[in-house]
Amino acid sequence: MNYNNLILIGALQTENIISTHEKSFIVDDVFTILSKAYQDIAGGLHFKDKDELIHKTDLWKIIYLDEIIVGVVIYKAKRGLKMVALGIADFVSRKSQFLVKTMLSIIFKLTFSNSWMEVSESVEKFIIKYGGERFFIKNSFAHQFTNKNILSLCSDGYHYTREINGVVKTKVIVGTVKFSKIKYFNKTRIFYAKKINSNTIKPTCCSS
Repeated sequence: MNYNNLILIGALQTENIISTHEKSFIVDDVFTILSKAYQDIAGGLHFKDKDELIHKTDLWKIIYLDEIIVGVVIYKAKRGLKMVALGIADFVSRKSQFLVKTMLSIIFKLTFSNSWMEVSESVEKFIIKYGGERFFIKNSFAHQFTNKNILSLCSDGYHYTREINGVVKTKVIVGTVKFSKIKYFNKTRIFYAKKINSNTIKPTCCSS
């Protein structure tokens, strides 16, 4: 097991998986966890099969409990690192689920400065619960950062809508995005979301 960037909470530990070879050994468990995590979410999982999950992603953060995979965070190398999926095993106890969620919150807090994500629904609530709203990015950057067709911008200045797998979803970008074309940021190539007061974040329905 690779103990680089190891985080320990009780019996839990993390491992970073990068190589295709390493991914292939654990993809069955990872894909099962993600499929179940997204089965009731509109738009579903963005990866149609295990092969796509292996070859269209760049970093897997795996959470183990006694050598059993109980949580996963998946990243693509896109404008830095973009978190594209996460899930918690449904077979663990409530206590273990709480510990896994705590582990996820630590991972996010440690990586908000060098990774980003588009979130909605339960994941957005989770991010807000653990302070992620401080890293919300203005929706005026949504098209530039995602390179997707944005249907509308919400009046709160942060949320926006776009179509995902045939479903229109309200999203918000959280974290730090590397983007070389924004001259306003003095060619730093990194856009740091302005830290904001959580009281100013009021997710609202978007108007077309």
